Amino acid sequence: MARCMMKQSKLPVSFWAEAVATANYIRNRCITNVLKGKTPFEAWHGRRPNVEHLRIFGETAFMLDKTPGKGKLDPRGIKCTFLGYDEPSRSFRVWVPSRG
Repeated sequence: MARCMMKQSKLPVSFWAEAVATANYIRNRCITNVLKGKTPFEAWHGRRPNVEHLRIFGETAFMLDKTPGKGKLDPRGIKCTFLGYDEPSRSFRVWVPSRG
């Protein structure tokens, strides 16, 4: 799954670890026959996973820029690339090419 995600996203090979982590996150929310129709997430936590927040690996995203001192009509979004999920904080992991 991670190899396909890397190929589709056209990201540099240096992001392979992010692809593997994201593939693992998604796989843990998919039904498996071994658990008799349950997901690994459901077996571990005892509840069905919410999948409404899932996004496409490598897609273009925009991050809110809260830098102080911006004018009223200045742009507030920073163009970035979606890399995955940060489980403890329920936030997204992104790469901002302009910041390296």
